[in-house]
Amino acid sequence: MSVLLQLLNILLPLGYLLAVLDYLVLYTSRPQWSVKSATTVARSVAAVHGVYLILSAIAFEHVPVANVWESFTFVAFAITAVYLVLEWWLEDQATGVFLLAPALFFQVVSSAFLTQTREVDPILQSSWFGIHVTAALIGYAACAVAAVYGLLYMLLYRSLKGTNVGLIFHRLPNLEVLGRLNVSAMSFGWVCLALAILVGTVWARGLVVRGELEGSLLSDPKFSTTVVVWVLYSLCLGGHYLLKWPGRRLAWISVVAFLLMVASSILLNVYVESFHSFG
Repeated sequence: MSVLLQLLNILLPLGYLLAVLDYLVLYTSRPQWSVKSATTVARSVAAVHGVYLILSAIAFEHVPVANVWESFTFVAFAITAVYLVLEWWLEDQATGVFLLAPALFFQVVSSAFLTQTREVDPILQSSWFGIHVTAALIGYAACAVAAVYGLLYMLLYRSLKGTNVGLIFHRLPNLEVLGRLNVSAMSFGWVCLALAILVGTVWARGLVVRGELEGSLLSDPKFSTTVVVWVLYSLCLGGHYLLKWPGRRLAWISVVAFLLMVASSILLNVYVESFHSFG
């Protein structure tokens, strides 16, 4: 199985590159063959990537997120999966190149530096951990997708206000479609983060009670930051569904919330001791 995993680790970046090029052709000139092949290629790559992650979990007996490079390949898969769900749901292929390009970046970096971790803390082999971290990473990926759609929305809005729509903006979906994609991605991320918070809370509480983990979940900065971000997205979605906030405001908030999430994660990982550190 080790040989197969190494082979897939080499082939996955090539698959993502092919998908990005296919969607790029679709976006710039839209020939009929790319309309038919782009989604098929992306779905095929995502399916192979899913098999790769399952085989890695079986071979190394833990969800493949035990180090940064393992996490990067999972993020690439999660971004692609979220995008494909939204593409299928709203039947729009025009933004594929903007979402699969980041997935390609994460997979290339992962494949270049990947070191499979065989020896991990037993805590990380728990099925609770698997559910928690999978939901969290998919939630973060969905929030990243929402931020991309939010940025595209704001760029198109400014372009239309200036009455000078260039090729890159002319090919984008209209503001209504971008707004729906933005809200759908945020909603998906909100649900996944809620699941991650709930499962993480129950799991960590059990570990503390049994003396397998020290510290308090409620005072953990990573947990608190995730809850704050989740509340921010809750307010944003509430503003959309209850107060009918305009798409421009939602787009702006989705970008700012994601940047705050990334900045806080970097600062906490570098400077702060966390309940999420397992020694």
